[in-house]
Amino acid sequence: MKLLNSPPRILLSCLMGLFGVTLASVESLADPFPVVSDRFVPSTEFSVEIPGTQLIDGWQGGWKLSNFSPAAYDPAPPTDWPPVVIHGTGQRNNPLRRQLSRVYSEDELFVGFRFVYQPNPLAAEPDPEFFVLWLDRTEGSDHAVHNAAIPNIGIHQADRGASKGRNVFMLRFGSGQTAWSQHELEPGKTYRLIARLSKEVPGERNDYSQMELWINPEPESRELPNLKINRQAGIHQIHWVGFATGAKTEVEDQIRVGDLVLSSSWDEAYEFLYAARPAASEKQGKPKFAWKETVDFKRDIYPLLLENCFECHAGEFPDSGYRLDVRSELLGHSTGHALAIPGDSRNNPLLHVLTSNSDSERMPPDGDPLSEKQIALIRAWIEQGLDWDDKLLPEPRIESEHWAFQRVERPEVPQMDGTAHPNPIDAFLAARQHALGLTPSEKADRRTQIRRLYLNAIGLPPTEEETEEFLQDQSPEAYARLVDNVLASPHAGERTARMWLDLVRWGESEGHQHDIPRPFAWRYRDYVINSFNSDKPYDQFLQEQLAGDELQPTTDEAVIATGFLAAARISGNQMDKDLQRTDVLFDIVDNTASALLGLTMECAQCHNHKFEPITQRDYYRFYAFFSRGQMGNIRLLNTENPAAQEIQQWFTKNSYKFYLSEAKKLKIDPAEYPAHTWGYYSPVTGSQELEYLPVVNRSPLPYSPEFLKRVETHILIRGDVRSPGLRVEPGWPAVLGTIPSELTPTPRQALAQWLGSRDNPLVARIWVNRIWQMYFGRGIVATSSDFGTHGSLPSHPELLDWLAVELMENSWSTRHIQRLILTSSVYRQSATFNAENYAIDPENVQLWRWPQHRLQAEAIRDSLLVVTGELNRQVGGPSVAPHQDEQQLRRTIYLSQRRSELPDVMRMFDGPEALRSCSRRETSTVALQPLYLLNNPFVVKRATLLASQIRDKARDDHRLQIKLAFSRILGRSPTESEIKRSLAMLESHEADEESERRTLTQLLHSLMNLNEFVYLP
Repeated sequence: MKLLNSPPRILLSCLMGLFGVTLASVESLADPFPVVSDRFVPSTEFSVEIPGTQLIDGWQGGWKLSNFSPAAYDPAPPTDWPPVVIHGTGQRNNPLRRQLSRVYSEDELFVGFRFVYQPNPLAAEPDPEFFVLWLDRTEGSDHAVHNAAIPNIGIHQADRGASKGRNVFMLRFGSGQTAWSQHELEPGKTYRLIARLSKEVPGERNDYSQMELWINPEPESRELPNLKINRQAGIHQIHWVGFATGAKTEVEDQIRVGDLVLSSSWDEAYEFLYAARPAASEKQGKPKFAWKETVDFKRDIYPLLLENCFECHAGEFPDSGYRLDVRSELLGHSTGHALAIPGDSRNNPLLHVLTSNSDSERMPPDGDPLSEKQIALIRAWIEQGLDWDDKLLPEPRIESEHWAFQRVERPEVPQMDGTAHPNPIDAFLAARQHALGLTPSEKADRRTQIRRLYLNAIGLPPTEEETEEFLQDQSPEAYARLVDNVLASPHAGERTARMWLDLVRWGESEGHQHDIPRPFAWRYRDYVINSFNSDKPYDQFLQEQLAGDELQPTTDEAVIATGFLAAARISGNQMDKDLQRTDVLFDIVDNTASALLGLTMECAQCHNHKFEPITQRDYYRFYAFFSRGQMGNIRLLNTENPAAQEIQQWFTKNSYKFYLSEAKKLKIDPAEYPAHTWGYYSPVTGSQELEYLPVVNRSPLPYSPEFLKRVETHILIRGDVRSPGLRVEPGWPAVLGTIPSELTPTPRQALAQWLGSRDNPLVARIWVNRIWQMYFGRGIVATSSDFGTHGSLPSHPELLDWLAVELMENSWSTRHIQRLILTSSVYRQSATFNAENYAIDPENVQLWRWPQHRLQAEAIRDSLLVVTGELNRQVGGPSVAPHQDEQQLRRTIYLSQRRSELPDVMRMFDGPEALRSCSRRETSTVALQPLYLLNNPFVVKRATLLASQIRDKARDDHRLQIKLAFSRILGRSPTESEIKRSLAMLESHEADEESERRTLTQLLHSLMNLNEFVYLP
């Protein structure tokens, strides 16, 4: 054997040569590496609670169990059978794997293990089987193949040679690098295997290229292996060992494994496999000092913890992140990482850090370590059940005085001089303005009112005819009727839906590197539009989106609504399927909490929240609501399917071509799909009438109803998918209300019911705040997706609560709140500046004048189409690809929303990227924006077309041309100064038709570039 942890061979050889000693002679004196073994005693190495940094008998950390189908400890009779049970899954699975304490690159290694294979007794003959032990440099995922160049030792159905068609023992470095034995597997028989892995060319950097296998060896067979393979391309070092099943391993197949050994000697491996199995107690050395008396927490433990631990490990936000002053935290209640397990002091993290020989790891970090007597006291305390004094150290109550976490109550509407305002909104604002000495602005003129209302409520300017009709109606109820008509317009739903789609981070593609299209994601967009147009109660709106696949009777509308959960991105390059699934669920949890609860829960993925009363346990309980479902293509029951050739019109040619090429690789023909939507479905709790269809992606997330039925949610220690902690059940953050012991009829439906309940302190407040922000540009709470302790305080808390109660007590009607806001005096006021008001409230937080803000990207483009009369006002339907834009001229909300190919106007004017929830769009001012409006062919074409329309109507009458231009583009008449300047421009050219047309186009184009055109008046 060669020296371990030695200098490079050449350097060492040179040094030894100076003294006349050869490297070979030195290696002959080196001790072989110690035996690395495991007999799978459940209370020790098989525990998944062992930290990944803990070193045990040549291993680093405990066994990693597959989340897909983990191994289980089951010492069932007969007693001589191996105790660990592995079941097949019908696909690749790594149920059990473990990291070695160091990297091995010796010239030869011996690995041995014991196993019994029990195939499905009902399977037809021949029944192919598969089971291997692998040795690799890396862990891989639950579904990693550990195949190419990776040593595999086990059984498989031979595909060639004398054993073809039979299940025999084999060695392989890959599918094409396999040696088949003639030793056929006997079901139910105990086998002991020893394999020698060696390098035909010695050297640390050279590959393992040869394997030999002994099947149930005898001592005299040491030089007589049953099978050999050599001259292969392998890996040069080993750091992980694991077991794998495959597509040929059925769910009914059962494999038992045990007695795993890694050694430098064939004899050591043989002796280990054929030795008697030790009792569990033999694995744990006896402590030097034993405490035999009953431990009293107050007398014995508390003083010890107080003196040595509480400085860093106590209080609401401990520096270390771990609390020792709360019993439930010792048990890992909030973080999932149990520091102590009552009655079991073996492999105990608390004792480990107290007894560690490492200065960097041992606790306490400063001063002398605890004495043996103190360690014995701690050990006895744990063994005797972790006694506690709840009076001395009570369990903290999960509560908060933060305003947003309190029940919503309706405040009284203020009165000024005993007079009530017709609109309560004005009463709250006027009372505050009066208290601060602010004078509200006068009412805006009627042209401004109608233009502001249309642009703000439906995202389109009024036509000349609509404006004139309103101006002619002088009745007191004219504006209220106008608001009702506008809110009844199908375009009002499109405007509100765009705000919701921002929150949902909706897009029509997978995102990440490949960004493969999701052809039927547009159905969810139409669902949102239709919901707002029908004034669907907000609580029902949430219920359908969170649990639409579960609701009875099953409807296509409710299934489409699950697009809310399915709007998450997913990486097609992620080969670690556990991480791929977890990343999607993180996205769903974070977005749901942000959009519906206004909480930054993502901070609790890895640790208890540093600012909010939200624990890791809260986070993963919320995560558990969604962990047994999956997003994908869900078949619809009563919806017509468009012709396959139509789909190519919904995306760019290159993106659709890419979509088809990836589908072909997966052997999927989208043309054969029945009518479906991109949604979320749980085969565990969802309707059994629904069907999950294959997903097109570079590497799709596997869909397995059996796996989803077995899913258990664990707190991920430090947010690491490879470090599952305590198991949790679905629930919302404890600070927000009591969680029933049983969530009926299903957990997700219970979540939706809680969100829409009168006792929920957040949902109604957040929704009315978002509506307010949509109209005024800023919410009553400026941080509209952060109502937590570090979010903004409400500028008008009583008004916010009054609106929230008004929403709930009026059947959760969004339109009712919209009408209240749009008919208020504060909404109808002018933007007149007042220096005295400005000195008191420079940010206009109290809304003493209209807060001007720019139109969103969609409204800018849509307004151009209204001005020219070209807008196609069709509501709903498939999206429009960029190359189809000029042919269809739909509203921007209907343009294809592939995340990497968003419409130009959205990228230019701060449209969301659909990567994360967007609660409020930024408003940037950059040089590219006016350049876009000046040079973009779409804008130039609109100006050119409008010039033709105006010339057809006004002929050569320049004054009439100017009047029509201002009326069509800005919705008003020009001033005398504007007429004079415009005339100067129109009359500056030569008197020919082409010059006149070009100059008029330039004038119109200039008006389209005014702030007045792109800002709410």
